[in-house]
Amino acid sequence: MGVFALQLRMDAGFDKQLPVGHEYVQTFDTYRGDLIGANRLTVVVRARDGTIWTRAGLTRLYEVTQAVMFLPHVSRGSVTSLWTPNAFVNEITEEGFRADPLIPGTVTPEGLDDATIASIARTASQGGFVGLLVSHDQDGAMITAELNEFDAEGRRIDYVDYNGVLEALRARHEDDAFEVQMIGFAKQVGDIADGASAVLEFCLVALVLTALAVYGYCRSWRYTLLPVACSLASLVWQFGSLRLLGYGLDPLAVLVPFLVFAIGVSHGVQQVNTIVREIAHGKSGHDAARASFSALLVPGTLALVTAFVTFVTLLMIPIPMVRELAVAAALGVAYKIVTNLVMLPLAASYVEPGQAYAARQMALRERRARWIAALARLAQPRPAAAVLAAAAVVFVAAFGYSQDRVVGTPEPGAHELRPEARFNR
Repeated sequence: MGVFALQLRMDAGFDKQLPVGHEYVQTFDTYRGDLIGANRLTVVVRARDGTIWTRAGLTRLYEVTQAVMFLPHVSRGSVTSLWTPNAFVNEITEEGFRADPLIPGTVTPEGLDDATIASIARTASQGGFVGLLVSHDQDGAMITAELNEFDAEGRRIDYVDYNGVLEALRARHEDDAFEVQMIGFAKQVGDIADGASAVLEFCLVALVLTALAVYGYCRSWRYTLLPVACSLASLVWQFGSLRLLGYGLDPLAVLVPFLVFAIGVSHGVQQVNTIVREIAHGKSGHDAARASFSALLVPGTLALVTAFVTFVTLLMIPIPMVRELAVAAALGVAYKIVTNLVMLPLAASYVEPGQAYAARQMALRERRARWIAALARLAQPRPAAAVLAAAAVVFVAAFGYSQDRVVGTPEPGAHELRPEARFNR
C-alpha cells in the first residue's frame, strides 16, 4: 500500500465540479464544441507606468498572445486579443455592414509607429473594445482563450502541472515595465494546489502537537507513538486504495484525509486512556490492552460505522468531486476500525511499562481528580446560575450576529484563496 500511496497525485478537473445528469449540463455537453467561456483562461498585459498604447506595450501584448496561442490544451480558434484576426470592428456604411480587423494583417510589431498606434487606439475605442479587451484606464489589454479538457490524443489536462506552464509564461514576459495577470479555472486550481503544500506543513505541525499532548497525558513515548502510528498506517492504506481505485486527490479536498487522521488519533487516545487507567489499577500491559479492546470495540465500531455511513451518503450528490471526497473519507474511516480498534490494542499488548510507571500514573490520576473536583464546583447552584447567565448572553450575541450571515461568499475572487493572494488581486 505504501508503494501505491506514493503514486497518488493531485487531480482536478473542470467537469468534476458539474452535476452529473443535470439538464443544464446535458445541454452544455451537447453544444460544448460551439460554446466558449466555460473553461476560460484570461491573461492581462498591464503597463506598470503609462498606457498600453506604446510600441513596447503592443509588442509585449503580441508576444504574450502568441505564447497563449501555443499553450497546450488551448483551443487556438478561441484565442482573442487585439492582435487576433477574430477581433473585428463593425461599421455601418452606405453599402451595408463592414467588418475590418481591429489590427490589419499588414501591421506587425516591427512596423508600429506613432500614427499606427494612434489608429489602433482610436479603432479599439470606436469598436467598443474599451472595457472588453482594453481596460477603461487604458493601461492594460486582455487575452482570452478556451481550454480543452482533453487534447487531440485524448490526454486529460493536469491542472496542477499546467499551473507551472502558466507561471513559466508569466516569468518570460513579466518585468519592471509590464505585469502579466492571469485568472481562470486552471489558474485557480493550480494556485490552490500550490497552497496545499502549505497545508501539509500545518498538518505536520498539528501531528507534532498532538503527539506532545498525548505524551503529556500518558507520559510514555511508546503509548504516544501507538495512536499516531496506527492512524498514519490507515492514512497510507487510504492513499494506496485511492490510487488502486483510479482516483486522485482533489486540491479542494486535500484536508479530508487529515480530518480522518484526526478522527483516528481521537479513537486511539481513547484506547490509550483505557490502557493507562487499567495499568494504574495494577494490571499488566497485556491485560490492560485486552480490557481496552473488550471495552471499546463495540462502541468504537458503532461510532466509526456512523461516520462511515455519513460519508457514504455524500455519494447521493451527483457531483464527481463530492463523490470522490465521499469515497476517500469513507475508506479512511473504514480502515480506522482495523487500525485503531484492533491493531492498536494488539500492539499495546506487547508493551510492559512496569510497576514504577503504574505508580506514576496513579499519582497523576489522583492529581487530575482534584482538578476535576475543583471544576465540579461550577455545578453548585450559585456558580451554575452564573454559568447559565453567561451562556445565555453568548447565545443572544451569537443569534444576533447570525442574522447577518451570508450564504456563499460576498467577496470578489476565489474564496478558496486568501484575499491578498495574487489571483484575487
